[in-house]
Amino acid sequence: MAQEAKLDIVPTVSVLDGEVVVVRSGRYERLEDEDGRPLDPGVFVEQVLKQYERVLLVDINGIESNRPQVNLIQELAELGEVWADPGLRYAESIIDILVAGASAVVLSTKTVAGVDQLAAAVEMSENVFLGIDYDSAVVSGSEQLKHMSPKSLADIARNLGMTKLFFTDLSRHVGSPLKEKLIGELAAGPVPLYVGGAVQQEDLEHLQRLGARGAMLSVLSIVTEAT
Repeated sequence: MAQEAKLDIVPTVSVLDGEVVVVRSGRYERLEDEDGRPLDPGVFVEQVLKQYERVLLVDINGIESNRPQVNLIQELAELGEVWADPGLRYAESIIDILVAGASAVVLSTKTVAGVDQLAAAVEMSENVFLGIDYDSAVVSGSEQLKHMSPKSLADIARNLGMTKLFFTDLSRHVGSPLKEKLIGELAAGPVPLYVGGAVQQEDLEHLQRLGARGAMLSVLSIVTEAT
């Protein structure tokens, strides 16, 4: 009997204006160290990379203001393997992120301008993944993407030859149920699925049973581990 593949756990670190943040009650709240100072992303990621193979940087400045923190990406990439969701709109921008040292770039539905930009990005690099942002429906500023189903987007990722697919449930809170049917449907496809959205340690076994190949572990879970 074949051994079940180990779940690839990728800690997710959201950074706004150079500070590690989490979302609480719809607002960004910065995390602080034991002395009450803002948690330094470099120091934090360095510690995380001692336990995990890589991290996913979610660049809030890039997502909300189209101003990716390229210098921060470069700083973190010098510490180890970093995947980045810098909130890119257009394919041409992936070059700056890869040159800064990111091992892979996630183009998320929330910000990417359309399928043509996904296709153009894949032509530039094989280290480009599609991220599906979901809150009862696909979240996107693109009229084209917002009317697609997650399954349709997964098919696009497959047709473009992407090697990973990300699904983030933006509506989920810690301890609330996973979207089992949807996750199972996406995980059944040929593109390995990574699931995020308030994912804690206690969710990992469940996600693996649903067929996910990876999990984007919440920074809150990581901080809890360390304390």
